[in-house]
Amino acid sequence: MKIEFLGTAGGVPSLYKSHSQHSQAILRTGPAIYIHDLQLLIDTSEDIYYQLRRSQIYDIKYGIYSHWHPDHTMGIRVWETLNFDFINKVPHSKKSKIILTEQHVNDFKKYFGHWDHLNYLCELGVIEKEIIPNNGQIKIGKTTIEWIQLEEAIAFGFYITTPTMRILIIPDEMKGYHPIEKLKHVDVAILPFGSNEVNPVTEERIHENGMLETLGEMTFEESAAIAREINATHTYFTHIEATESLNETHIEILEQKLKDEGLSATIAYDGLQITV
Repeated sequence: MKIEFLGTAGGVPSLYKSHSQHSQAILRTGPAIYIHDLQLLIDTSEDIYYQLRRSQIYDIKYGIYSHWHPDHTMGIRVWETLNFDFINKVPHSKKSKIILTEQHVNDFKKYFGHWDHLNYLCELGVIEKEIIPNNGQIKIGKTTIEWIQLEEAIAFGFYITTPTMRILIIPDEMKGYHPIEKLKHVDVAILPFGSNEVNPVTEERIHENGMLETLGEMTFEESAAIAREINATHTYFTHIEATESLNETHIEILEQKLKDEGLSATIAYDGLQITV
C-alpha cells in the first residue's frame, strides 16, 4: 500500500512574526494524506489543489476528513476543480464519494458553511455523500477503514487493515488520547508531531511561556509518549505545528534522539511516499 504525505504542516504557517520565514526552514504545506491503492484522500487543506497537481493525482474515488478545523477543510472546493467537466457543453463530470461521520455532519453544519458547500457539490454532480456512525467502518475491496473517535470528540483517526497489514493514521487533535489494545503494535502509525514553545533542538523560543497549556495544545513530547504507547513497527510524524523553524539538521537530530530512546520514527516532509 502506497501512502503519500501531500502536506505536513499544521495550521497553515502563520505570516504573523513567523518563524516559518527562516531561510533554512523546510517548506511545508497544509495537512493532507493520500492512499494511492485506495484512491482515498484524507483532508483538503487550502493547498490541496497545488498538492494534487504536484503529485499528479487527478482521479480520487473517496474523500474522508479528520475534523472540521480550517487547516483540514478549507480546500473543500477541490472536489469541483478535480471532478467537474469544464470542457463540454453537457458536462461528463467525475464523482467522488465523501464519507462523513455523524459528528462531522453536526460540525460541518455549524462551521464555515461546509455542509451547504457539500450539498452544492452534490447538486453539481461531482460528489456523493455517505454518512456513517461515529466509530463506523467501511470496506474498500479487502481493506477495512474504521473511524476512531478521539478524546477530542470532534476529531477522528483511521484504523486501516488488510489481511496482511495494520495502519493507524491520526492526523491531528491527539492530546489526551490513549490507544486501545487493538491499535497497538501496528505496522505503521502516522501521528501529529504536536507543538513546542521552544525549538526542541536550539531552544529558540517560539511561543510565550505557558501558551500551549492555556490553549490545550499537545506538545511533541506528549505525541512521542503516545507513539511509544502505540509501539508501531515504524512511526511517521506529520502535522508539524509551530516548529517551522526546524531545518534538515534539526530533523536528523530529533530522529536520532527518538531512535536512541527506542522509537523507530521519521518526521515526514511534503511529497514523502511510503510503501507498507
